[in-house]
Amino acid sequence: MATSRELLLIDADVLIDYAVAEVGILGLVTRHVGVVHVVESVLSEVPRLRPSDCDLLGIQIVQPSLGQLLQAGENRGRLSFNDRLSLIVAHDAGWTCVSNDRALRKACGGYQVAVWWGLELMLALIRIRELKGESALAVAQAIHESNPRHITAEILGRFAREVERALSE
Repeated sequence: MATSRELLLIDADVLIDYAVAEVGILGLVTRHVGVVHVVESVLSEVPRLRPSDCDLLGIQIVQPSLGQLLQAGENRGRLSFNDRLSLIVAHDAGWTCVSNDRALRKACGGYQVAVWWGLELMLALIRIRELKGESALAVAQAIHESNPRHITAEILGRFAREVERALSE
């Protein structure tokens, strides 16, 4: 992760995880890590996050172009429309996609779109000393409890090791 301001596009699964566990992390990311974007139609998939919440947190809502919408409408295998749209918007803008969705992450690799896991947002905050390790672990545990299928105990263990590594840097 670079020390300059990042340009991030967050997908629905990551937004849902943080909206359930600790939405304030997203505000810290916008203040200290980089500019955070979400595609408008992706935001509609996040029941606990409204446009007014995004304004307060500093998350920028993106209106895709007609061309991007048409391109996303083409059938592309396993990706949902909103995942295809996120990929296209991130690619066109040169942004990093933040997602835990394996199919979207794989597709990003095929388009040379940089990708972060959702928990990497907290690692970035730890590295710049804007989040304590214990707080990050507590949020990760809450995410795991609300989403154990995708944020497994194994992922939690790897995250804990990464937190220790980040604290020692």
